[in-house]
Amino acid sequence: MNRPLAISIAAWTLLAWGGRIGLLVGGEGPASWLRIGGSLVIGLFAAATLAAPRLESVRRPTLLVFAVFTVLLWARSLYVNWTGSGSLPFKMVHTVLALGFFAFALWALAAARAPVATGGHPVSGPDEADREQQAEGEATGFAEG
Repeated sequence: MNRPLAISIAAWTLLAWGGRIGLLVGGEGPASWLRIGGSLVIGLFAAATLAAPRLESVRRPTLLVFAVFTVLLWARSLYVNWTGSGSLPFKMVHTVLALGFFAFALWALAAARAPVATGGHPVSGPDEADREQQAEGEATGFAEG
């Protein structure tokens, strides 16, 4: 489940923000660095935590940061674009981008809540070693119910 989300977040982030890297050096100020640079860094790092098992320890907080940052940024963008004087096509493109990011934010939240794939995670319940202990008559630490 994580690989398609990782690829989707990376691709959508690069589609939406990759062409705006030039604005960072164009002197638009700190707001551009936060909006564009922050979106690129957070989006690509969220994708990396989903794709790389060695980053699993930071996956959950990174996905939560990605989801919150993304929703706040794109909700603000929608408000600014729809109350501003931009053209209808400009507003529509930004609306589609925002809806895509909202969907990825929800998907990232679901992935953040999912139990870690390795055995023995507290959320996932007993693992193979517990079943082996139980078969041998050893206590597993789980209440018999």
